[in-house]
Amino acid sequence: MKRKLVFFAFFIASIILFAIQTFQAFGIVAFHADFFAKKGTIVIDAGHGGEDGGTVAVNGALEKDINLAIALELKKNLEMNHFEVKMVRETDTAVGDQSLPTIAERKRSDTRNRLKIVEETGDCLLISIHQNHFSESKYSGAQMFYSGNHAKSEILAEAIRKNIINSLQPENKRENKQADSNIFLLHNCQVPAVLVECGFLSNPEEAEKLCSDTYQKDMAAAIYNGVIDYLQESDQSKNMGLANG
Repeated sequence: MKRKLVFFAFFIASIILFAIQTFQAFGIVAFHADFFAKKGTIVIDAGHGGEDGGTVAVNGALEKDINLAIALELKKNLEMNHFEVKMVRETDTAVGDQSLPTIAERKRSDTRNRLKIVEETGDCLLISIHQNHFSESKYSGAQMFYSGNHAKSEILAEAIRKNIINSLQPENKRENKQADSNIFLLHNCQVPAVLVECGFLSNPEEAEKLCSDTYQKDMAAAIYNGVIDYLQESDQSKNMGLANG
């Protein structure tokens, strides 16, 4: 009889634990759905593409391919959790008008079309994925650039930075920077916008990591968690009457 009572108590406890976990999971989904019912879409920009390969890693990998891999993983994470996502590109294609006669003209068209996609989306967040490169191979670590046109861009950049450092790059001391006119997309868009330089392809060790499927998924997860932290903070601030913009 005593053994039956112990088993019964264990069974009831298991049901309660399952119910709590299920409730928490549905609560997270409800938060996401509620936010985006009010706030719009996330635009993911995989930098470069097509004839524009971006920088080249020390191991020969192209930036455009790594950008796209991380962007697609981020899209998957967001859509699995009921976010609305718009991709600037989902394949190895240029975004600009390829009928233009010069590379410079096609590049200008590409950057303007990326901005146009954001503007046509309306109320949204922009996450642009890139990789860094420097002449000296010793440098490593992710860095965030944010748009100066919207106060919440800096908050979004910091939330993403913290999650990348906590989960992937604990030694990274790089600070966020406001984008200047050299980063056309961030300099001109009017929504919360961040460019994530995920790491340095000029650093052999970091380049190998960034070419790894596992690390790409981990990077996408860190960016996703940063977005969640930003949204939660923004939602709480709004409830307290502290939201900007």
